Amino acid sequence: MLHVNSRLAPETVVPIGWIAVGDPARLFSPDRHEELWEVQRDLDFPGTVYGVPRTSSMREIMARQVEFYGAHLGDRLLDAPADSEV
Repeated sequence: MLHVNSRLAPETVVPIGWIAVGDPARLFSPDRHEELWEVQRDLDFPGTVYGVPRTSSMREIMARQVEFYGAHLGDRLLDAPADSEV
């Protein structure tokens, strides 16, 4: 997985279950949480993905998600052209 606000060098392979984080990205195995957090903390995942400060509660973050998905409640699936890949 490549974390938000991170840049992976061309040709880099991220093993399954590992996390690439930073700019340039460093690879972390799943058991290196503390080291990962040192790099990841300043990349502002909540601000980038949800548009909220890091100090926001999960209640506030999830309310934004509900609002986002709720806005698409009336969406309908369009037929894809016969020659397209879906």
